[in-house]
Amino acid sequence: MDRTPMWTLEELCTVLRTTPATIYTWRKHGQGPRAHKVGRHLLSADADVRAWLESRVADTECGDDEATPERRITGPGW
Repeated sequence: MDRTPMWTLEELCTVLRTTPATIYTWRKHGQGPRAHKVGRHLLSADADVRAWLESRVADTECGDDEATPERRITGPGW
């Protein structure tokens, strides 16, 4: 079995400083990180969250070194 680190909805909301409602809206419009519904839980693979964050940085390209996801995010269970 693959042991890919997974983010819970709560972890994602905490790190992104947003609410579950926002995450669900992003999903509805196909704009959020890829996620899997497991029972009643929404889980996102660490690699998918990081790829999504990278795409967001590339879209905004502000030139601020501190805005890179690697400096802010350490992954699930931080």
